[in-house]
Amino acid sequence: MIKQRKAWSGQGLVEYALILMLMATAAILVLSQLGTDVRDTLHPLADSGQDNTPAWMTIKDDFLSRIQTFHDENGSWPRSWGTYAFTDIGLDPDDWNAPVAGLYWQPHGANVGLANHAGDNLQVYVRDLNGNLLHLYDNWNIWCPVNDDQCYYHTITPGNEIDLTTLMVLEEN
Repeated sequence: MIKQRKAWSGQGLVEYALILMLMATAAILVLSQLGTDVRDTLHPLADSGQDNTPAWMTIKDDFLSRIQTFHDENGSWPRSWGTYAFTDIGLDPDDWNAPVAGLYWQPHGANVGLANHAGDNLQVYVRDLNGNLLHLYDNWNIWCPVNDDQCYYHTITPGNEIDLTTLMVLEEN
């Protein structure tokens, strides 16, 4: 009887191991799907759906392209005051009164500014080219000029260059 009992114990362990492997496989599949869902839920503004390019990067590039097109067609930069800042480049200013992709947008001549405003619940951070974390204070801008591949923190000045790919927009509750 002892031999028979050992045979049953061995068979039970194999069955138990197979059940555990099946459960582990199912758990991995469920968690991998949940991980994707959680990422998509937590970062709705970061993904424009185009090669994982952040939405704000696509918008910035569109603004710069519109500004350059205006310049090419008119021989001057678009106006930078009032609603003209938007209408000169073919945009409805009402569409840009609130944050879009977590940022306020301001075309200004040959530049586009990305910012947060006083009283909003947004905090913007970016890293400079040395990796230092910079906080964009209310009503300050990140400036991206048409004729420069670089963007700048607060003012377009040598030494203020930033790595725009590190941009973080956080909502405060």
